[in-house]
Amino acid sequence: MADEDILDTIKKRYRTAVDGWNYIHEDALSDLRFAYDVDGGQWPDEIRQDRAGRPMITVNKLLKFIRQLRGEGKMNRPTMKVIPVDDLADVKMAELYNGLINQIEYLSSADVAYDTAYMNAVSASMGFFRIITKYENEFSFNQEILIKRISNLFQVKYDPAAREFDYSDADYCFIDEWMTKKDFKAAFPDAEIQDFGQNQRGQNYQGWFEEDRVLITEYYYKEKKKIKIGMVEIALPDGRVNRGVIELTNDVRKRLEEDPRSRLLQERDSETIQVKWKKVTGAEVLEETDWPGKYIPVIPVFGDEIVVNGRKYYMSLIRGAKGPQQMYNYWSSCATETVALAPKAPYVVATKQVEGLENEWNEANRKNRMILRYKHIPGLQKPSREPQTQVPAAIVAMMQNTAFELEDHLGRYESSKGAPSNERSGIAIQSRIAQSDKGTFTFVDNFARALIYSTRQLIDLIPKIYDTQRALRVRGEDGSERIENVNVNTGRIDVAGRPEVLNDLTVGKYDLIATTGASFSSRRQELRQSLLESLQYAGPYAPVILPFIFKYSDSPEAEEIATAIKEFGMQGSQAGQGGPNGQIITEQGGFNAG
Repeated sequence: MADEDILDTIKKRYRTAVDGWNYIHEDALSDLRFAYDVDGGQWPDEIRQDRAGRPMITVNKLLKFIRQLRGEGKMNRPTMKVIPVDDLADVKMAELYNGLINQIEYLSSADVAYDTAYMNAVSASMGFFRIITKYENEFSFNQEILIKRISNLFQVKYDPAAREFDYSDADYCFIDEWMTKKDFKAAFPDAEIQDFGQNQRGQNYQGWFEEDRVLITEYYYKEKKKIKIGMVEIALPDGRVNRGVIELTNDVRKRLEEDPRSRLLQERDSETIQVKWKKVTGAEVLEETDWPGKYIPVIPVFGDEIVVNGRKYYMSLIRGAKGPQQMYNYWSSCATETVALAPKAPYVVATKQVEGLENEWNEANRKNRMILRYKHIPGLQKPSREPQTQVPAAIVAMMQNTAFELEDHLGRYESSKGAPSNERSGIAIQSRIAQSDKGTFTFVDNFARALIYSTRQLIDLIPKIYDTQRALRVRGEDGSERIENVNVNTGRIDVAGRPEVLNDLTVGKYDLIATTGASFSSRRQELRQSLLESLQYAGPYAPVILPFIFKYSDSPEAEEIATAIKEFGMQGSQAGQGGPNGQIITEQGGFNAG
């Protein structure tokens, strides 16, 4: 396909993607501006004009709900575990995959990418992060896999025709980036910046260039190829039979027909997918390459999804809470205005009582005086102060009502945030917290779906990127690190007559399971607390439990202390006693009779 035709296809797809996501992006932008009150986003322009010169108070009650849900996402991030799924895969290699994925996340600071995408999904209905590959350093031919954040959710425009929730069936995806012309020329000195307004095809390129900026877009797309595959059986000289699936090209068919040991058992139509990547402007292709994975490496994190009349809509946490929040702002402004416009508590006094003392009385509401003098006039009472103007009860009631409506819509209540409430027992409070968690679990569940999709992509990429013999650092769930040599040719031949390879990442099929709950750090603290509580009932088993209390502690030298206690216990066991004089050590450092 000629470059001109390729660009025409890219521009048509880009326009389709822009049109397909435009109404979703408009709602997301409105949510984002409203949630964080950017540029006065919680006051509509027409109301702002009507209230010019009058109080417009914003009491943003939504942020605490957004930040709470965001914090819960950090503390209880779904955990992915790789598992073997066929007879060629094994548990040891699955653990190696887990260690590699943990290391990829650590080196990438993936928690930043995850948190940014999740924050955008909660506050604006969608967020994205991506997977990339790069060389380890400027003098290496080895590549590594990294997870990167996409801070601006509006950069991403997926194929709007995709049907799967995670867009894994999308045919293309764009990631936009605006560059100044100066930076563009520095990065791509041979590329031409055309003024499309003077070009006969300028209308086709409209939107790609502005006065001092040029739009660069990364374009991922899938090339699909129809093929025939066959199940082939080959008889080996020693009597064993090998079976495998291969692509049936004309040459392969001919060889099978000519080889009496081979037999074609069955065949069917299939389709292969090659993901490709280009970096383009509206005028030319700047860079291009094949992506090694079978998925487009852009992972969406969505809020609540609904389909109305065939159109997808994504809902943020605060989408339906805008009305109550605006009402709360309005009534807060009314209360402020009512009190501000009323005079400060005035004094009722006869003119003769302050004659000659006017300056003191004029400053009575501005200065704190020890005394306030007046002239005593027989028959008149001393000056008295009128009561302070009160906020009307109706305004206070409306503010309370709208606050309740906010909580009711969001499904999060004060007791779930630690504030005082009517619940008095721990069980009642936990029940209310559980009710709040259920109300927002959609966001947690959709986040887990995104992590499942990204981990599945990592499982697909690892054997393709780490495809040579090399030493890789792997990380355990507890943060411990070790070096593993992968794809090591041992020099031996296996029973099938093939070279034996140690830690061969290309052999076997793996998938994953996801669990949602407390993070490893939280589970570690919970285990330590449980061990501490069980110690008082442990009796003679206390020396067995004690090393684990220090093992799962985050204190300095905790591992060394745990090892020392364990060795001490082993010495005592060999001597036939738990400690000096048949005593056992308690966690507090004292001794109990054994």
